[in-house]
Amino acid sequence: MAYAAYREHPVAVVRSPIAPRTTQFHVLDVTVCCADALRVRRSIAACAEAGVVRCEPLLHACSSQESDAPCVRLMIRFPTARYAEVLHRLIECVPSGEIGRLMSWRDHLTRCGLRHGH
Repeated sequence: MAYAAYREHPVAVVRSPIAPRTTQFHVLDVTVCCADALRVRRSIAACAEAGVVRCEPLLHACSSQESDAPCVRLMIRFPTARYAEVLHRLIECVPSGEIGRLMSWRDHLTRCGLRHGH
């Protein structure tokens, strides 16, 4: 019995160059009362390319300076070009919120435990 010899032809894999991302994203920490968090999330969701990526309840007595209500820390991701719009929405929505640290998306990922920030 004869067997046919088959040969797999190498397929040239053509990879298209991946364009470098031109949009730089940042993350802003904002502390607001739990009662205001939903309003902030909805307002930020209406902003193009921005969104709340993390919501951490603050369990210690770090309530805002104006009240003893429990608070949350919202981490808002947005492109650099939307910074003014995000701040405007925050101030319009909750003037008593506390605006915290602004960091790059890579720094945020590193802070969350991803060593290389990818």
